[in-house]
Amino acid sequence: MQNKWKEIAVSALALCVIAGVATAALAGTNALTANTIAEQNAAIENAARKQVIDADTFEEKTLTADGKEVVYYEALKGGAAVGYVFTATTSGKSSGLVIMTGIGTDGTITGVKVTADNETAGYVDKVTKDGLLDRFAGKTAEKFQLGSNIDGVSQATKTSKGVTDGVNKAVAYYQSIRGGTAQ
Repeated sequence: MQNKWKEIAVSALALCVIAGVATAALAGTNALTANTIAEQNAAIENAARKQVIDADTFEEKTLTADGKEVVYYEALKGGAAVGYVFTATTSGKSSGLVIMTGIGTDGTITGVKVTADNETAGYVDKVTKDGLLDRFAGKTAEKFQLGSNIDGVSQATKTSKGVTDGVNKAVAYYQSIRGGTAQ
């Protein structure tokens, strides 16, 4: 019986040592790669921003909307502000539709992109291929309503509404930093 307890203790100690070594290896790897991962994520995010507005660099800023702090980016080209990039989370057919919107300093929408979604497969592709995201480009940043001043996509109505809601949030953010209100 005493040998059995000794075997259990030795096995438990061996497992603790193995777990400790594995934890130290993971922590070390994380410490060594954290900056590289952060730089790669920043480059990916900037590339996405450049898809909605033509800019060289982006400066992070914040505003307060509905009592919450919202992060947005001022787009700079040649050191001068050319617009803003806002990201908003909305719901389409499912929850978790993330919409990035570029708005120029003149109040013109420069681009719209879905950066993440939890939609049923095919719906975001449908609204993208049918041109909903492109329909916003060149329009004045004002409140949009499906069927009124923007046409949705047939058979993807809820996703079209979610995209429109995301753009409307961006318009409201833009209006708040420019001193106006979205209508």
